[in-house]
Amino acid sequence: MKNLTKARVAFFMLVLTISVLMITPAIGSETGEIRIGYTAPFTGTAAEYGNNGFRGILLALMEINKKGISINGKLHKIRIVKYDSMCTPDEGVLNVHKMVTEDKVVAILGDHCSTVCSSIAPLCDQYQVPGLTIECAVDSVTKPGHEFYFRMRPTVMMMIPSVMPKVLKTFDARAAGFLVINDGYGNLFTETVMNELEWRDIKTVVKETFDRGSTDYSDQLERIKKAKPDILFYVGTASEGATILTQAKLKGLMHRTKFIGSEEMGEMELPRRAGKDAVEGTYAISLWGKVPLDFEQQVRQNFNKPMHYAIIFGYDAMHVLAKAIESAQSLEPVKIKDALKMTDYKALEGHIRFKNFNGYRNQGKFTPSMIRWENGQRKHLDIFLQWGE
Repeated sequence: MKNLTKARVAFFMLVLTISVLMITPAIGSETGEIRIGYTAPFTGTAAEYGNNGFRGILLALMEINKKGISINGKLHKIRIVKYDSMCTPDEGVLNVHKMVTEDKVVAILGDHCSTVCSSIAPLCDQYQVPGLTIECAVDSVTKPGHEFYFRMRPTVMMMIPSVMPKVLKTFDARAAGFLVINDGYGNLFTETVMNELEWRDIKTVVKETFDRGSTDYSDQLERIKKAKPDILFYVGTASEGATILTQAKLKGLMHRTKFIGSEEMGEMELPRRAGKDAVEGTYAISLWGKVPLDFEQQVRQNFNKPMHYAIIFGYDAMHVLAKAIESAQSLEPVKIKDALKMTDYKALEGHIRFKNFNGYRNQGKFTPSMIRWENGQRKHLDIFLQWGE
C-alpha cells in the first residue's frame, strides 16, 4: 500500500465500497445514498465495452462523491448497482427489472449493445425511471424513442452522412466493399453507407457478413480480394476486427484496398490484439479524437489500461446523470428525467444536449472524427465537416 498514490488508494476504496454494496441489503435514500443501476456486457465478446464503461464511471464517481451531491441542503453520494447483460436482450431486461424492483435505483446507465438498449428502453417508460445509454448506435433506440430513455452519442444514420463526403474525397474511391457483423448494427451501418455511395455513383462490388464470435474470415476475404474494392468498410467488435485485419494482411489485401472500420476499430484494443503491423495504414470512423492528457494519465494510473471510447462515454454519462439529479433537487425519477431533458453540458466527447428532431427523441449529437493507425499509434485526422448545432 505504501507504493500506491493517494489517488489510487481512493480508487481502490471506491471499488471496495461498490463491491460491498453488491452483497449487502438495499439502503434507503434517507442515509444520503443515491442508487444508480448499470447494465453492461462484462463477459462475452463485448466485454471490453462494459468493463471500460465501468472504468469511466468509477473515475467520474471519484470526482462526484468527493464533493457530494447536495439535495435540499443534504449531501448525498452515489452508489452503483451493476449487472452483466452479456450483450443479450433477455439479460438486459432481467437486469432492469431487478434494479428497479429490488435495488430501488432512481436511474439507470446502460447498455452498450444496441439490441439490449432497444429492449430496455420501453421498460424505462414502464417503470418511469430514466435511462441513459452509454453508446448504443442503432436509430431505433431513440427513433421514435421513449420518454424516459436518453442517448448522448449520434446514431449510425446521423454519423455516416456527416462524414462520408470527406471520406470519399480522401480516398478517391470508385468501388467499395463491406465485411460486417450480421446483426442490426452491422446491417444498419451497411445500408446507411450504401445509400451514401449509391447517389455518388460509387459501386458496391462485394458485401460479406459474419456471425458474432466468428474467428475464420478466410472465405469472405477471398471473395473480397477477387472483387478488388478500393475501400472496405468493416464492422464488429475490436477482437473481431483484429482477426479480420490479421487474416487480410496474410492474404495481401492491404496492398490494394483501404480498410475503414467502425468506431470499435479506433481503439487501442485493436493493435493490442492484432499487432501494429496488421493495423498499419488502416482507418476508423471514431466518436472521439483527443482527450485531455490529465484524463489519459488518470486512466493509466488507476487501471493501467489504454484509453477507450467506452471509458470516455461512461465518465461523461455519470457526470450528466449526476448533474441532472442535482439540478432536479430530488430523488424522484420523474423529476430526474425532466432535468435530463434540460442538459447542456460540455463533455469529453462533445457538447451534450438532448433534443427531439427529425423523428428522434431525447437524442444527442456531436461531430465524429477519423483516425489513422500509424506505427501502432492512433493519429487523429481532423478532416470531417461540422454539422449544425
